[in-house]
Amino acid sequence: MKKKLVELEKLIVRTPLIPFEMQSLVSKTRIYLKPENLQLFGSYKIRGVVSAIKESEPRQLLLGVAAASAGNLAQAVAFAALKLGIPCKIFVPESAPPIKKQMVRRLGAELVELPYQKAWEIVRGGIVLPHAGLFIHPALTEGLIKGYEKISQEIIEDLPDTEAVIIPFGVGGLSLGIARALHQLRPGVAIFTCEPETAAPLNASLKAGKAIAVRRSPSFVDAIGTPEVLPQVFQSLSPLIRGSLVVSLNEIREGMKILLFNHKLVCEGAAACAFAAAMQLCETHSYQKIVCILTGGNIFSDVLREIVG
Repeated sequence: MKKKLVELEKLIVRTPLIPFEMQSLVSKTRIYLKPENLQLFGSYKIRGVVSAIKESEPRQLLLGVAAASAGNLAQAVAFAALKLGIPCKIFVPESAPPIKKQMVRRLGAELVELPYQKAWEIVRGGIVLPHAGLFIHPALTEGLIKGYEKISQEIIEDLPDTEAVIIPFGVGGLSLGIARALHQLRPGVAIFTCEPETAAPLNASLKAGKAIAVRRSPSFVDAIGTPEVLPQVFQSLSPLIRGSLVVSLNEIREGMKILLFNHKLVCEGAAACAFAAAMQLCETHSYQKIVCILTGGNIFSDVLREIVG
């Protein structure tokens, strides 16, 4: 098992920082792209999954692994289970993109499709799963969060004078990992999360001073935009960030086009949300070096075609 884990860890890509040159032509601000969509299965999730598995109890791991996910975490967990030769069960919303569900099945995982609200109840802890193995929670599994901290280390190594970092906020695992590490490495870096206008619970919770729920409208931005912030996540994350930027669907669409045509990067809505938020920040703040995390590139071809024309 240890040898297989070492081989699995070797598959994690150390992604570069790519300067977005167009912005530098009209402003002193330079935006840098951290393309985690270039990771295995088009998402940063593999970093956290490998870390979570490494920190788990071997006896528990032999009983299998499970996760509740809209798709990106599901693919990473299913792939890791396949490589390690252990059972895998994934609870996924029925509304998840077909491309993501199809890949999870191909990887040999047992896929349990649920209505969105029921799948969300698993994430928020309202439903206890009868699973004796390792359950990888997208925001509360400590090993997972530690895996995302490496992203911060890479950013500071490549751009020591980073002034601001923007992270797409879904359930909060990535935001916690990056923010926690940046706070230790460079306390002066301004950390922002970003959310789509269709559901921005962290923005609303920061204004309310406590974790609250919001109304969620389904859209092509499926990896972020949850109906609420978990209280544990809000308590840990809110002291570490400057705010959560809300981005319109039109801004996200435009961001997807720019990233595709200017940098040949296929980005899903969540990733483009971070880029669009960086463009917002250029207009409202004086940061000169902004890093945005491009979290994933898993988008159904028909949806991408409709957006980019």
